[in-house]
Amino acid sequence: MTKKSRRFRWLTGLALAVLALLLIAVGTGWWLLAGSRAQLDGSRHLAELAHPVSITRDALGTATFTGQSRDDIDVALGYVHAQERFFEMDLMRRMASGELSALVGPAALKLDLNHRRHRLRAVAEAAYARLSPASRHTLELYSEGVNAGLAAMRERPWEYLLLRTRPQPWKPEDCLLVIAAMYLDLNSDGRNQRELRLAQMRAVLPASLTDFLLSPAPEWEAPLQGGLSRSPVVPGANVFDLRQSGSPAGTAKLAATLAPTLEAKRPGSNNFAVGGQLTQSGAAALANDMHLGLRVPDIWFRTRLRYPDASAPNGQRDVVGVSLPGTPAMVVGSNGQIAWGFTNSYGDWLDWVRVQRDPKDPSRYKVPGGWASIQTHDETIQVKGAPSHVLKVEDTRWGPIMGKAPDGTPLALDW
Repeated sequence: MTKKSRRFRWLTGLALAVLALLLIAVGTGWWLLAGSRAQLDGSRHLAELAHPVSITRDALGTATFTGQSRDDIDVALGYVHAQERFFEMDLMRRMASGELSALVGPAALKLDLNHRRHRLRAVAEAAYARLSPASRHTLELYSEGVNAGLAAMRERPWEYLLLRTRPQPWKPEDCLLVIAAMYLDLNSDGRNQRELRLAQMRAVLPASLTDFLLSPAPEWEAPLQGGLSRSPVVPGANVFDLRQSGSPAGTAKLAATLAPTLEAKRPGSNNFAVGGQLTQSGAAALANDMHLGLRVPDIWFRTRLRYPDASAPNGQRDVVGVSLPGTPAMVVGSNGQIAWGFTNSYGDWLDWVRVQRDPKDPSRYKVPGGWASIQTHDETIQVKGAPSHVLKVEDTRWGPIMGKAPDGTPLALDW
């Protein structure tokens, strides 16, 4: 055998070995991904079910659950949510509780530090303990279904394969954390930066000028009750004169501070209802656009629930709409008799409260009628691939201390 032929055989063997390794890698990847897909066909035995539940899907993927009781429906809904959306559910509970860093590492620490101040996991646990027995039972059944759906997958969801970790079991109180995640999403991440910046604005500018700049625009209003807002009053030249050079002290710095907050997008929604006397069909009509951000997968899960209910017409409940993965609720939909929807009301739900500490004892603060003690909590944030971070949270009766007024007074966020 010549030297040239030996080299050719060696290169051929190397190429075949590389090809074999690639085929093994592709095959292993395909096998793992296939094992993490939802099981859409066949039958499964669930010990959590009292009676069988049928799950079918139409051409658009809408899942129809048909069972003999709402309890069984709740289990089956949790099962399907887990198989198709568990990673989304996990992100939402972790986002609300400030536990994302444990999953993805230091990149999420800043967000966790902000959200952990609200101590929403403790809030969810306390709220769950106060629920009625029937409501706790519903969340327990749903959570059993979630964990059963997760356990039935041949392989963990593919996102956890990439992150080289395993999903944690679902708890009933996690359903409340998913709802809390929606609160954060619709309340500017629970930071109330706009009001804080407006307070800085009022501290620098004349009151009449601030009132003019922040007054509502009546030409955009269409109130169902009451009248339009008053047109803003333009302050006189003695208050602010654009013809004069210069500007009030501190306004340049204020403008730089205000710009990102005032120009930021603000969440909102719209809806309308029309009475039957105004529609061609004679039935009322409801339109609902929730204006949530686009996501992959979509935040909602199209669902239809069918089960016996003595209080329903003909003894059969038939609900069509969208559910929120992580909860057993039909958030928006219709039961054939009524339709319901929701929008972000764009109300003033967050307020800053000035916290007057006791000069002699900073652990106390002034409340109507006397003094109260500041509750201190050390929140440990686990960070994947990095040391844990301990966050000291100071809590008042209004909420956690999260900011400072222009004069340096601590501010508690009342939500």
